[in-house]
Formats: sequence, C-alpha cells, structure tokens
Amino acid sequence: MTFSVIIPCYNQAHYLDDSLSSLLSQSYSDWEAIIVNDGSTDNTEEVANKWCNIDHRVNLISISNSGLSSARNKGIEISSGKYIALLDADDKYASNHLEFLLKSFQSGSDLQFSGYSYFSSSTCVNTTVHLDEQINFNQILYRNLVPPVAVSFKKSFLLLSGGFDTSLKSAEDWDLWIRFYKVGAKLSICESPTCFYRISENSMSRQFATMYVALKNVSIQAFSIDNRISENFILNKNIETNIGESIKRHLLLCLGVAIVQNKQSLAIDLFKKEMDTFKFVFKHSDFRLMCSYLSFRYQVSKKDIDWVFETLYPRFYEFIDAINLEGLDKNILINEIFSVYKKKRIKHQWGFLSPLINRFSCI
Repeated sequence: MTFSVIIPCYNQAHYLDDSLSSLLSQSYSDWEAIIVNDGSTDNTEEVANKWCNIDHRVNLISISNSGLSSARNKGIEISSGKYIALLDADDKYASNHLEFLLKSFQSGSDLQFSGYSYFSSSTCVNTTVHLDEQINFNQILYRNLVPPVAVSFKKSFLLLSGGFDTSLKSAEDWDLWIRFYKVGAKLSICESPTCFYRISENSMSRQFATMYVALKNVSIQAFSIDNRISENFILNKNIETNIGESIKRHLLLCLGVAIVQNKQSLAIDLFKKEMDTFKFVFKHSDFRLMCSYLSFRYQVSKKDIDWVFETLYPRFYEFIDAINLEGLDKNILINEIFSVYKKKRIKHQWGFLSPLINRFSCI
C-alpha cells in the first residue's frame, strides 16, 4: 500500500461525504482510507459505513472520544501505507493531490507540504495559498506554515518523532512538524494548491487563550532539546534565538481571534499580563498579524467587508485605545490591522481602477 489517508471525525458527518468524494476521485488509486470515529454522537458511523460499502479501500474504526491527536495516532497505528496523508473530515483534496505527493516522495523527500485553498460552504474558494519553494525547516521553528490537510509524510518518520502529542490542546500539528525537523526529515514543497482547508463555524469558536498557551509552549520547546525524541539527532539541540519575537507573534494572532469573538476585555487583560512578563517592543506593522486566517482575513464578499468595518473595526479600536502603547500612533495601528480590508473595500467600489487608487490612496 502506498498511501494511508487518516480521517479523524468527531460530529462532522455533515462534511464527510464531501471529504470522501474528493478522495475517491483521486487520479492515483493505490491508497487506503482510515476513518477514525472519535466518539461522535451524530450519524458519523452511518455515513462512514455507507462509504465503506461503496469502496473497499475505505475503512472505519470507532474509539471513545479522546481528541484529535489520539484519533490521528490511532489511525496511523493501524495503517499499512508507506506514506501518511492527513485529511480532516471537513477538508478536501483536489483530484491530483496524491499523484503530486507521490512524485515528491519518489524524488527522495520524507515530508511534503502542499499549497492549499481556504474555502467555505457559502463562498467556495476564498483564498489560495501558493507556498514558496524556498521554504526551509528554520522557518517552521518560528511558525506553522500549513494546515494538516496540506501535509504528508513517511510513516517511518512519524515513528522516529513520536507521533502527535496528546497533551497539547492546540498546535499539535506544528509541534509534530518541528520534531520532523529535529529527526532529520527532508522537506519538499509542492507550490501549487492541491487541497482545500475548510473555514467552518468552528473556526470562530476557537479557545483563544488555550491556543495561545499551546503556541507559546510549542515555540519555547522548538528551540530547546526535545526529550520526546532521541538526543542522538544532531538537530535536537538548544538554539539561541530571540524567543520573545516568536511569542509576540503568537500573542497578536490569538488576540485577533479574541476580539473577533467580542472578548475585548479578556484580550486587554492577556495583553497586559504578557507585556509585564516579556516586555515586548512593538512596531506598527506587527499589528497586521491580528488580521490573520485564524481570525478574519478570509472574509471576501462585499457583505463580509461591510461586516468587518461595521462590527470588527470598533472592537479593534476599543482594544488599541485601551492598551495605549507609548510611542505608537493609535490610528496607524488600526490602519495596519485593516490595511488588507481597506484595499478590498476599494476594489469592490472601484473595480479595475482599484489598483491605481490603492497605490495612491491613504484611506
């Protein structure tokens, strides 16, 4: 068996048909799918069994609810493929995804990152992410570059790195990519998007504080010897770096999520607490991170853009006003956060003239 496609599913039966349809449409056919029903209370088992009857390559196992990392680990444990591909129940593959992955593995890679597209049920493809072929593992130490659906790897390297860490409540995927780096995996990049990452309602219910703690802890561990893997690997070592810059990035990303969720007071408290601890030094452009794909950057329609300015703009201004950073201009800060959307609003208003207007406008 070439590929084992691991599909954890917890109460996402309503997406499972789309996910499996994309798998059965693959141009490359030597694969098995392992659906891991993680204690779902919806009709996941019924939908999964339907697909098992349609195609013998689709398999189902059911476990008590243990979380995403445990479900992925269990599926990988019983898999028979040489390569592992990840496909969450709400995501999809383009029809050539596995074919592209195979070509990369045949050229000698151990880990593959693919370009991907964000999509939603209402607006289809929102944003396409073309990865830079020059991406290297040093960049991965600082931030997570891809969602799980855009990652595939040799099963043998998962065994070396120890699998997904079940103690992490968030960022468990990024944590694993870092350990791949430390055990010496060779990374390859497929620049073109060959998979789809769904923006669902759950994207807006993220526990921002839990996410921040996980990102911070993974970031700190990234630059230290990792006791979960052997110290014999030459890349598993302490690395000198300005860890504060990495943590500052994660803080701004998560604060953006909090404010979108209308939790300004909690965001202000967390910001002040972390400022007391790390004494961050900010520049205006840092605040662009608050408008990310974790928070609200995927909004594209005119209705969405109106919502961004009518609803989110006042919330972010309240936050910026409250933190009152010395030496930084509040209006410039808020413009940095919404710079992408100011351009999108002009595009909707002026059409083909928008590039010229955006170039010279200070709006």
